[in-house]
Amino acid sequence: MSDVRQFLLQMSGVPGSGKSTIARHVGARYGAMVVDLDVIRSAVLDGGVPAEGSGRAAYPVMYALTRSLLDQGFSVVIDSPCQYEEIMATGREIADERGVAYKYVESRTDDLAVIDSRLRARVPMRSQRRGVGLQPVDLGDTDAGGEQAFRGWLHLTKRPTQGYLQVDATEPMDLILKEVEAYLELGQVAR
Repeated sequence: MSDVRQFLLQMSGVPGSGKSTIARHVGARYGAMVVDLDVIRSAVLDGGVPAEGSGRAAYPVMYALTRSLLDQGFSVVIDSPCQYEEIMATGREIADERGVAYKYVESRTDDLAVIDSRLRARVPMRSQRRGVGLQPVDLGDTDAGGEQAFRGWLHLTKRPTQGYLQVDATEPMDLILKEVEAYLELGQVAR
């Protein structure tokens, strides 16, 4: 573990872009707690909340856990897509409230074949897509508009105007992780 100041790292990117892999690595490397929206959202679905309302129920839980873990002295990685300005603004607000460094990493690729391959290779949680053209189990099976949806999500991603890191999700993971470590430890911004 390194002597990095306490931080809140907000991950961003479409499903299958490598957010969770990066988040887990950062958690292990820095002793940070990973707050995974998919874990929370899947638990909310298991608790009987309909799929349409699961996000509305999961986000407040994610933010409350983040605040609590920061108050306990942990660094926190928020593992969720960042497609709305409010999500990024809330992450920054929480970091400011708690007096910790705010970091933001976007894992990005436009290669839907790579994304689809990753989604199909993982064991999905209840809230997760199973492929570019396969919705989460609660929403049915195939999604004829999946490719169009992913292309739209790529353009919806919100990011700070400066001081963030965008990594190419098609690069080897060991290179991506080195970039992320340099960003967290040195504050370097690659893009």
